[in-house]
Amino acid sequence: TRRFFRSCDHLPCIAMALAGGTGESKPADAEIQAMVDELRSTAQQRAQAKGWNGVFERWEVKDVKTQVVAGTNYFVKVAISDKECVHLRIFKPLPHTRKPAELHSLKLGQDHATEVTYFADSDP
Repeated sequence: TRRFFRSCDHLPCIAMALAGGTGESKPADAEIQAMVDELRSTAQQRAQAKGWNGVFERWEVKDVKTQVVAGTNYFVKVAISDKECVHLRIFKPLPHTRKPAELHSLKLGQDHATEVTYFADSDP
């Protein structure tokens, strides 16, 4: 006989991300790196506007989490030096809008061990 399970009646359901919540951290693929590359100068300007006086020596995506909303929020850890990372919150609208991804928030002073999580510009 066949057994049918309701959506959360067996173990694999535990791994599912809730709508609106962030998924597990994962390494970036080429598509995410390309999206982040397009926002490098915007991120540099935003960092300097916040009083940061430096240059991004590197620009390598280390980890990414996603959140599905009316589009997708990407929470991205980007290595900017051997010791320092920035965290970016990028919003990518739904494809039918034909709008580009936008940098919504930037968090400075992160190290390579700090996990990327949800944040807004007003967060410390």
